[in-house]
Amino acid sequence: MSTLLVVGAGPRLGGAIARRFGADGYDVAIVSHDEAALAKLGSTLQGEGITTGWAVADIADAESLCAAIGRFAEHTGGIDVAVHNVSVWREVSMLSLTPEQLFADVHAGAASLLTIAQALAPAMIERGGGTILATGSAAADAPGPGVPTLGVQKAALRSLIRSLALELGPQGVHCATVTINGVLGAPGFDPASIADLYFAIASEPREAWRTVVPYDG
Repeated sequence: MSTLLVVGAGPRLGGAIARRFGADGYDVAIVSHDEAALAKLGSTLQGEGITTGWAVADIADAESLCAAIGRFAEHTGGIDVAVHNVSVWREVSMLSLTPEQLFADVHAGAASLLTIAQALAPAMIERGGGTILATGSAAADAPGPGVPTLGVQKAALRSLIRSLALELGPQGVHCATVTINGVLGAPGFDPASIADLYFAIASEPREAWRTVVPYDG
């Protein structure tokens, strides 16, 4: 049985990704900092017939996140596909943003991907393969007004995925990011359709692997 891990699982895209992989027989593990919302999503997925476990973790805290990932990996025998679906939305003027706030948001929104990769990649390599995916955004190329850290997070995330792909790809771990060039819920950007793309990327044969994949609706 294959296992999907979604870090930053919420009711929209995270839930849709869990459903798409669950429909193909994956067991699902979900992680978030919001205990009530996480339990609600996990219970909903279980009610839909998807084998689901969940754990609360501070995603910005490497020790907390690694502990949650380790428990899932031990229980399931290994994670086959991991999805980093984390963004920090901070509304602030550039003239008021502090370096500490910027670093905190990039740590949570991008560096947590490194934590996931370091926690999972060695076992994936040992088992002969795996997939690490990350949710990107058009903000990496065209930051929006009033949320200055989001674009920095997503630009860092894209660069990090490219670096991971260079190192881990030759060892059998597929690393890719989906750049969502639109707003979730807008016409053409329903979460279920985007989740189909995640599943397609995770199913790609090695000779067709992509690293930066746009979703344009």
